[in-house]
Amino acid sequence: MTTAADRHLSTDSFSTYLHTRAPIDHPIPGSPRVVLFVDPHTSRVGLRGPATPHEIPPAGLEHLTAQAVHHGGQRMIEIAVTDPRLFVDAYPLLCAVADRVQLDQQTLTAALAETLRRLGHLLQTEDVLPQENETGLVGELLVLAGLVYAVGPDTALTAWRGGRAEEHDFGLDEHDVEVKTTMSERRSHWVSSLTQMVATGDRPLWLVSLQITTAGSGGRSLPELITAVRALLPTTMQHHEFDGLLCASGWRDRYTATCQRRWRLRTPPRVFAVTEAFPRLTPRLLAHAGVEVTHVTDVRYRLDLTDLTGDETPQILNDALTRGQRELP
Repeated sequence: MTTAADRHLSTDSFSTYLHTRAPIDHPIPGSPRVVLFVDPHTSRVGLRGPATPHEIPPAGLEHLTAQAVHHGGQRMIEIAVTDPRLFVDAYPLLCAVADRVQLDQQTLTAALAETLRRLGHLLQTEDVLPQENETGLVGELLVLAGLVYAVGPDTALTAWRGGRAEEHDFGLDEHDVEVKTTMSERRSHWVSSLTQMVATGDRPLWLVSLQITTAGSGGRSLPELITAVRALLPTTMQHHEFDGLLCASGWRDRYTATCQRRWRLRTPPRVFAVTEAFPRLTPRLLAHAGVEVTHVTDVRYRLDLTDLTGDETPQILNDALTRGQRELP
């Protein structure tokens, strides 16, 4: 009988794999199939296993990512440690997750959540939502609320990527939408990757720029906005889906007590078509400049769009923004 102790590489063997600097897929004995991978090109180690329908990976973890991917024609969940300094220390955690999947028959996301709950070392323990996360969620919820009116609750929830580790915040049938929200007096936004400002396939990409400010006794707090958006959804199933997307975006109910700043729009929303002329950094632009993109593993830069006029907006997005901004009265 195979036990948890003899199913895994030893820590020494795992360390040896790391030092080879070669990509590795190592199947862990058991069912379902779970693969331990080492990807030196993206500086990640992790697990890849089958995804159940509608399984949503968790978000809000430090040095640890979880996302739905397609691998070998199959939808899978992939969790990865992203800080090379933690690879060896995090290896027992990966083994524990694999054991819960294969020995306890948990889903990969449930196994990850249970392992983290028990270990407690990689969770964000603060009871305060970081301000950048708060403002970002306010902006996405305004767009989501508007889309509920523009296309209906089911389509709106399907379009919202939440924290599902995809490049853009909303994916509609004919458009992708990235929502950027700032407290700055200038229309200044952070971009966190080289691919965030790249269109997916043939669908045009639009950047929605929102400026918000604290509102004193007016406006709405984030918890109030969450309640207002949930009230727009008529069914219990939609409430569950919405709550799952909120959780994937990093929201926890314990933040309600400390997340009491009230927000209002500083200026009307402005929408930009992300075309070749749009100011941005992309892998293609760097490659044309002679930069070997594989060596650029992390990019974060700020866009200042204050002096740019917006572009003619698609009707569906115009309708959503017209209605959505009413949620911050």
